Amino acid sequence: MESSKTRLTFPVKSFKKFEDPYNPKETPAKYQFFVNAKNVPSELEFWLDVNPREQKLNTDVSRDIKNSLLSEDKTFHLLNRGILISAEDITFDNVEKKVELVLSDNQKHGIIDGGHTYKIIISEQENIATEKYVSVEVITHVNHIEMLAEARNTSVAVDDKSIEELKGSFDCIKEIIQNQKIGEDKYFNRIAFKQNEFWGDKDKTNVIDVREIIAIMNMFNPYLYNPLEAVHPIQSYTGKEVSLKKFLNLSPEKGKSKAGNVEFRNKVVSNMRSIIPNMFLLWDIIEKEFPQVSRDLNRRYGAKKYSNYGNDKVKKVSLFSNEELAYTVPKGIMYPCLGAFRALVKQNDRTGECSWALDPFKVWEEKKESIVSIILDNSKTAAGDSPDQIGKSSLIWDSLYNGIFIHRLMRKA
Repeated sequence: MESSKTRLTFPVKSFKKFEDPYNPKETPAKYQFFVNAKNVPSELEFWLDVNPREQKLNTDVSRDIKNSLLSEDKTFHLLNRGILISAEDITFDNVEKKVELVLSDNQKHGIIDGGHTYKIIISEQENIATEKYVSVEVITHVNHIEMLAEARNTSVAVDDKSIEELKGSFDCIKEIIQNQKIGEDKYFNRIAFKQNEFWGDKDKTNVIDVREIIAIMNMFNPYLYNPLEAVHPIQSYTGKEVSLKKFLNLSPEKGKSKAGNVEFRNKVVSNMRSIIPNMFLLWDIIEKEFPQVSRDLNRRYGAKKYSNYGNDKVKKVSLFSNEELAYTVPKGIMYPCLGAFRALVKQNDRTGECSWALDPFKVWEEKKESIVSIILDNSKTAAGDSPDQIGKSSLIWDSLYNGIFIHRLMRKA
């Protein structure tokens, strides 16, 4: 994604250029210098997209950075790791002792590392009483921005989803769901695609980890789980990071490539285009209706501790429609209930495109009492009435799947 070209000019000290040791006349090149904290340009605020994590300013580390910046000693430039910037170009005026930084593409240029330091400096510029310097490193013409970001962000581990977001690994999913509304809410605006996204945003309390989105999609992915075979995607519930890796490692030749095949992965998502939005809508319907179906069956769902009925200390909000609920339906129940509907997925032998053998919403209406009964009848014997054990119980997954699969066979779909 191209951005308008930005030129930032500011005074620096001790400017040094380091040429590539293998190809001195070739790019990329590295530049280092010190900048008075009061001269750090605020315009860099718009160039943080290449940073793999959002900035949390109320952690112990952030408070230590702030205290060091505002202290009277002159060691900030030595104690702080500094700021790393990727840029299109940089020039140095040896007379004025100023650099001009050129940034033009927000997917390649900006602050790769040191985002916390930068934001703290900008927020405290008016409060800095003594002259303080920060170390700045600029690298031009970076070809593999995600590799540099992963390597440099090591003080606190950057999670895999953040690096994959930089690579554009989720773009194929975004294109399908970015405009979907469930109820009055566009849930896409609450999906955290990278570490710490929406941190401190009080309007985004019901944040959805992108790994949750992928874990749900994986259950219906015929390249991972054959919808006609009772090999259940229990890992979608038990391991979000494992689910992410399963998605990233998708390859037409299993085990051939650790990194998977990007073109194949994008094709798989494209083949699932017509069923993906329904997964999340069906989740929302099950989450809202499960307690009511339980009551209709004279099964006192509200008496279960995990329902949180009457517990005002627990915020009960539906995951996708973001609506307040009277009960909690734990994910240990949601995953096997929703996962059973993968039995309705069919795939075109020629094109690989996926569709529903039967309308999943009609099947829910027809089978919801049976589904809820299976959960409630088996939860005590197979799972000790623990939502976590329900989500891990192969017996419960099997019973739910078989119920939907037999329903499909009876309809000859």
